[in-house]
Amino acid sequence: MYRFFTITLFIVFSCISSLHAQTTSFSFSASPYTLSGWINVSGDPYMAVRTGFDSSTGIHISSVLATNWYPYSNTNAAYDGGGINSNGFFPGAVFFRQWFQYNPITTTFGAYNALVPQLILSGLKIDSAYTLKLSGSNALGFNSNPSRYTVSGAINYGFMDLNTTNNTANGVIFHNVSPDASGNIKIYINTVVADNTEVSDISGLQIICERTAGPTPAVQITSPANNDLLAEDGNVIINATASETGGSIVKVEFFADTTKLGESLSSPYSYTWVNPDAGHYIITARAIDANGAINTSIIQITIEASSPFWSTTGNISANADTSFLGTVDTNRLAIRTNNIERLTVLGDGTVGIGTKNTFGYKLAVNGNAIFTKVRIRAYNAWPDYVFKKDYKLPGIDELEKYILLHRHLPGMTPASEVNNKGMDIADEQAALLKKIEELTLYVIKEHKNVQKLAGEVKMLRLQNEKLKQQKKTGRK
Repeated sequence: MYRFFTITLFIVFSCISSLHAQTTSFSFSASPYTLSGWINVSGDPYMAVRTGFDSSTGIHISSVLATNWYPYSNTNAAYDGGGINSNGFFPGAVFFRQWFQYNPITTTFGAYNALVPQLILSGLKIDSAYTLKLSGSNALGFNSNPSRYTVSGAINYGFMDLNTTNNTANGVIFHNVSPDASGNIKIYINTVVADNTEVSDISGLQIICERTAGPTPAVQITSPANNDLLAEDGNVIINATASETGGSIVKVEFFADTTKLGESLSSPYSYTWVNPDAGHYIITARAIDANGAINTSIIQITIEASSPFWSTTGNISANADTSFLGTVDTNRLAIRTNNIERLTVLGDGTVGIGTKNTFGYKLAVNGNAIFTKVRIRAYNAWPDYVFKKDYKLPGIDELEKYILLHRHLPGMTPASEVNNKGMDIADEQAALLKKIEELTLYVIKEHKNVQKLAGEVKMLRLQNEKLKQQKKTGRK
């Protein structure tokens, strides 16, 4: 009866809690302060990792790494009193304080980098969808228009821009954001180099558990095809189909990597990408239904340069999955200095240093090599079995016959084979250890024999002394 009552209560409270969306509200400041309904995360994220936790929802927030924040004048990335203390999208006390990313104009220090999030939410339910509300306010005279917010969970949900200069009334809202498989959502707060944004702000963040993730739109990119190779100096027409049973599609957004190209509001869903630069791109079509549910279709394409060249100036915030040094066919990649080829990567991925022939090995080196430390994965049959009781140690006479016949120790690679094929270091080290362990057993065995002989010699000496004494006594 007690068990039934407990289960019934659990079901009732679960149903009640599902009817009321739970909200976690975090505010960000340089110094701690208290505001009802808000969890304050204080301190400078540039100086150390800052965290907050809502025990009622289990949601945890972290500023990830100090190096993920770019400070003003290399001193700080948090400020109290930098915003307008007026209620609006968030309470005035929230807007009055801020964390920020500083970006000197014409640089890209505070720009978006998929590998460098500024905040990470954890402890989220992977079967739930969340609404994220973000905003900031800046009244310090810096250009913070726009501040760019990007959200990434189960997918990258793209970005939204917000003019935060003297802002209190507006914010950005991301609907139906699903966490990744670990229950995490990453948040990026960035400046926009193209708009000369100096500072991007965040004063507050609210996370609302909306609903259990339900049906989502069906979306599919129909052209171009995945892995298509397209010519430069032309337009790319991206077509997609999108539908939802029992619902309606509001729009389909199109992205190249994380940059939103545009959107289409009705079927057939299409976007014309005008004259894209050469490179490798991830193309995403994101369908959004009337309830804010989202689904995506992703392909990869390559825009081939009209004239081949290598870029030697390097890249900032480059995605190595789409921007790389190499070939896109079966030709090998060669690296030269002084116009002499020093290193080559063959089409099968094997690497040669000082040689083009890798003989099928992952790495082939023609010349000397030096290491400060080398670690080889543990040998499967490491020869400690020599010390087991059932190990049969070869006799010395048997060993001598083998050496006279073969001119090398048993189990060791002969010189002729090493000269022709080289040697396997792991095998050879294991074989050497086996010989050392066998030699140790020989030494122990001979030591016991020596001890036995020493005892017998001592006994004979005692007997001899006794005979001498008896002989001497007999004469008297």
